[in-house]
Amino acid sequence: MKQYTENEKSMLNKVNEIGMQLNALDEDFIFIILFPHLDQLMQLLKQLQPSEMQILFMQYEGVMKVMRMMEDCAQEIENCNV
Repeated sequence: MKQYTENEKSMLNKVNEIGMQLNALDEDFIFIILFPHLDQLMQLLKQLQPSEMQILFMQYEGVMKVMRMMEDCAQEIENCNV
């Protein structure tokens, strides 16, 4: 299992907090507050094996919610461009 650095833990905690508030916040506002963390989050997720990613999502449910929201938004954009 991957050991996260203090910087990674801090970022995961921030993204988790944002993700746990998804229903209460406007989607555009969410992207604004997520923006500073997205590069680091995506870099970390790319390093993980599928099983490690599942563990991360269990530990940080808000991160999973953020990723699901981003995927849904990407699909909406893709559908609009068809």
